[in-house]
Amino acid sequence: MSDSHEHVAFVAPDPADLAPLFPGYDIQSLIATGGMGAVYRAVQKSLDRTVALKILPMEFSTDAAFCAGFEAEAKAMARLNHPNLIGVFDFGEVGGMLFIIMEYVAGKSVYHATYGQAVDQKEVIRLMSGIADGLAHAHENGIIHRDIKPSNILLDLNNQPKIGDFGLARPAERKIEEGEEIFGTPHYTAPEVVNAPHTVNHRADIFSVGVMLHELLTSKLPANDPRPASAICGCDPRFDAIIKKATQPLAAARYSTAAEIAKELQVIGSSLAPRGGRVAPAPVAAPRRAAPRRVVAQKSSGSSGVVWLLIAAVVVGGGFFVFTRKTEEPKAKPTVEVPLTPKATEPEQPVVPVPDVTPSKPETAARPEPEKESAFGSTEPPPVAEADPTGEGAAAVDPTSSIPAAKFDVSGFLARGRKALQDRAKTPLTNYRNSIKGNFSDFQRAAEKQTRKQKLSGAGDGSLIAKALGEMEATGLLPEELDSPLDGMEDLVAAHKSCYARQVGIVDTLNMSLSQLSGAYVIGLERQLERLRTENDPGAVALMQEEIEKTKGSPEYFSALMLGKDPESASTN
Repeated sequence: MSDSHEHVAFVAPDPADLAPLFPGYDIQSLIATGGMGAVYRAVQKSLDRTVALKILPMEFSTDAAFCAGFEAEAKAMARLNHPNLIGVFDFGEVGGMLFIIMEYVAGKSVYHATYGQAVDQKEVIRLMSGIADGLAHAHENGIIHRDIKPSNILLDLNNQPKIGDFGLARPAERKIEEGEEIFGTPHYTAPEVVNAPHTVNHRADIFSVGVMLHELLTSKLPANDPRPASAICGCDPRFDAIIKKATQPLAAARYSTAAEIAKELQVIGSSLAPRGGRVAPAPVAAPRRAAPRRVVAQKSSGSSGVVWLLIAAVVVGGGFFVFTRKTEEPKAKPTVEVPLTPKATEPEQPVVPVPDVTPSKPETAARPEPEKESAFGSTEPPPVAEADPTGEGAAAVDPTSSIPAAKFDVSGFLARGRKALQDRAKTPLTNYRNSIKGNFSDFQRAAEKQTRKQKLSGAGDGSLIAKALGEMEATGLLPEELDSPLDGMEDLVAAHKSCYARQVGIVDTLNMSLSQLSGAYVIGLERQLERLRTENDPGAVALMQEEIEKTKGSPEYFSALMLGKDPESASTN
């Protein structure tokens, strides 16, 4: 592909603006946006099928070479048919924008499901075997993914892993040309992708599988802790041999096929004792890694050097976040059987690609100094308040508690952090409010129709319906069930069922869209928590830990914060 196009800030069109371009689809909401395009949730009207619609920035459609490659790649991916791969249904160009229509996965990514936690080794085998099988199918059909990582592996409602975001995939026979851009994610990307891109083949994906295997078992990237996985987490030592072979620097020394990895993992799984019960997750204060940044490297035609251009992969509501990770890790993290099944009230990003490492020495990765970066992503100093000797402004503590009052202004710190993130969440919040308002209006119209029907038939004057609507208007949200006697009005019940299901989808989409910001919020809180622990302020530490636990425990809690509601009493659903 040519490098004639520039990577400029991409502004995702509103769903309403796209509607005339896609008459066969009901475009419901924006899921995520980034430098490489935007993804929307849509319903294919003819089949009543929910799909993911991805559009690319207009500058890509002006590049003839890119368009030709895009068409070839889309056609190749559409031929793939495997339960561990996200299906591609259609592609094309409309309104000067390239688009691709894919299977919609209403679950969370492996990145979000395993965030900061080691995973039970039996569960790792199940996940990675599925991923390896899916990749093997893609490779057999001549497709290389080129960006295998936890955030690109989605979990469907049956907990099955599905490889997504084939946006960087390409036919295996098409070699990278001199001067062409090289995409990938640091630490997951095989050495040859950067050093000799014209030699890249399917074994680059196998390298990434090895990195993921190490990370899921230990919660650490090989670059951050190159010790064998068994030495870190006490897993079966046979995993070490698989990881070592998969991540060999020389591609020819790796596995020949991804299917070989799946087979060896299954051999280990068949000999492991049945797993025990679920173990509590890691302590809330444990440092978490930031979502890795996607790197665009350009191979210069006049030099063998590589110029790395960093673009943020975590882009929610137009905000770009780059966080550093402390090099210190807890001495021990409990292994958990990750709750991969999304609860009905906790859906995460489809992780459609919302929107996440060759093993190397940890010290080689340059990191900005933490004190020069805000806990919430700003380049300004962190909003740290001085201790207040008067006690004014300090967060209140239950007088019956043995924990002393906080000296640090926790409430002020949280308010500033939330405000900073609300500014970055304007797009998903606006989409949510508009969608909720439109959905409620649809139900109101159905209620008005029911009222007219009652009056014409003499069955009532519609006062009960009006009263119920008035109560609902206070929140703008529909209840899960209609109260009597409305629950006996067949037409109204049918309209409520449809609108409530749509409301759940709107809330799900909001939670998915804000999940990256939620992670940024927790990282900011944990960084401040570390500072507070060094300042002997147990009251502030307890309050900060409580906020971290609430945010981690419920996507709805963080969504309510972003909506400016009281999360203890408000509901987004």
